[in-house]
Amino acid sequence: MEAPAERLFVRRATGLVREIGLPTAVIIGLCNVIGLGWQKRVFQVVGWTPVRESEYFLGIHPMTMAFLLGGILVLLTAWCYASLAAAMPRSGGGYVFISRIIHPAAGFIGGWLATWATAVSYGLIGVAVMESLIIFGGLAGIQVPESFSSPLGLFLFGLVVIVIFSGIAFFGVRIYGYFLWALFIVPAIILLLVYILFLTANPDTLNAGIQSLFGVQADRVTRAAIDQGMARIAAGNTYWGAVATALIGAVWAYGGYVASTFVAGEVKEGARNVPRAVLTTGIVVILLYVTISLLLGRASAMIGRVDDFSLGSAIGFMNYGGGDWKAAGLPKIGGWMPMVAAMQAAGLGMGNWVMFLLVLFSAMWVANDIPPFILTTSRTVFAMAFDRMLPEAFADVSERFHSPTWAIVGVSVVAVFGAAAESDLFSSAGIGPGQGSLIYALINPGGALTATDIWGGIFDTLVVLAALLFAYRKADIFERSPFRQSKTTLTVVGAAAVIANLWALWTFITHPKGWYIFGITDLVTAMPFIFSLVLILAAVAIYAYYANRNRVTGVDMRTIFATIPPE
Repeated sequence: MEAPAERLFVRRATGLVREIGLPTAVIIGLCNVIGLGWQKRVFQVVGWTPVRESEYFLGIHPMTMAFLLGGILVLLTAWCYASLAAAMPRSGGGYVFISRIIHPAAGFIGGWLATWATAVSYGLIGVAVMESLIIFGGLAGIQVPESFSSPLGLFLFGLVVIVIFSGIAFFGVRIYGYFLWALFIVPAIILLLVYILFLTANPDTLNAGIQSLFGVQADRVTRAAIDQGMARIAAGNTYWGAVATALIGAVWAYGGYVASTFVAGEVKEGARNVPRAVLTTGIVVILLYVTISLLLGRASAMIGRVDDFSLGSAIGFMNYGGGDWKAAGLPKIGGWMPMVAAMQAAGLGMGNWVMFLLVLFSAMWVANDIPPFILTTSRTVFAMAFDRMLPEAFADVSERFHSPTWAIVGVSVVAVFGAAAESDLFSSAGIGPGQGSLIYALINPGGALTATDIWGGIFDTLVVLAALLFAYRKADIFERSPFRQSKTTLTVVGAAAVIANLWALWTFITHPKGWYIFGITDLVTAMPFIFSLVLILAAVAIYAYYANRNRVTGVDMRTIFATIPPE
């Protein structure tokens, strides 16, 4: 006869198999992090908050400084995740940590929000792959059909991406691991070329490159930005104010470095390899972001010098500030990293094949976000269902491929809404009904459905709080962990991580370049917070339903959540 505790879970074993090695676990984290944001943050931040370049502290670009300071938050949070994953290497990651240490309800609400945040992002990124091709394809002579750039065309492309990537996920982590490696290796190799291009950049080649690609002189772009208000706005800004704004972009860009913890139940020797993967990913990404932003900022500041500004500041302002390319009579120069690399390549007289590689670079660093998104969200849904807090069908695992099939389906359905938001499907240029409607307020590129940073911020804050409480509320598990450290060490790191993550969450919510809760003027600007509240209330209702259901059917939830899930 089975022991009573064993009957509390859906079954004695999860059905998932430990097939992920340490290198793949690291790649899962790297691909989750390195995607869309890091390619444009250097320009985006100086567009948001232009500042006179002579004010840069030690000549360091505000974005580079933000990546350095944001790296502190990354390391603190990574240490907390690594500590918890070493002791509880189970699929579902943060959901398991929060539910076992803080409270089952907190775990469910946090896991629910994290699932929505990443599943919506899955759909957003599916569309962004095509958007990157539209931006950069022309450099390599790739002409994207006009139908693909319409809201409906972008949505349908995103839908195809969701179907293909989710379909491959059904075949399990071994096959998906091979697929992910292929998506990682190609842009990683091209990244070496990008480093070389930035390291060899000089004013002569960059000037020749911008003339060759766009037929304009760099200083003309800078003068246009100044004429349209860049210098006037910069006069009211400070360097450290720009860094504060840049920290929002840095935290956004760093998101996802703990992805391996969500699939910890499928990592070989998870108790040892998952912490290594988390810490390795965090360190590698910090080094990458700091060095590449430093070199990109240096290269883009070499030309177009007018007064106290350069081409880099001008491109940022024209794309992300108050600039208007058409009004300036200039061709649009996209504010993305590969654009400056393309200028250098063109200035060196490199062939069209380099432009094609840079197009691949931009698109594949976006596309390789998707496999980790599917893995992390589907395993969280699986873990909640395995605890009997969602329909048990979501805990079903394919006997042949060892993948949670219905959990993948559920995540993919949510991703469709993300694709609709990023493509602007419900705008007047799409299928309508356009601005002023409730559905557009919910689903648009900056609408309620894209408040993913708020949901992710709540989840991370709960996880680091769990780390702070870990040694006190689960002392027996803490003492058995292979991640040897003193209670004092984890307490101090956990407390610092809680403070840092609360600051980041508050900044997301209140900063004018975040969700700006104090700047709400109408229903549209209030939607991110209204929808976030609806999501939380839905989680509370679902939790209450299953808690009551389990009580009626004789399942002792206190015992479930006092126990680490089985392998």
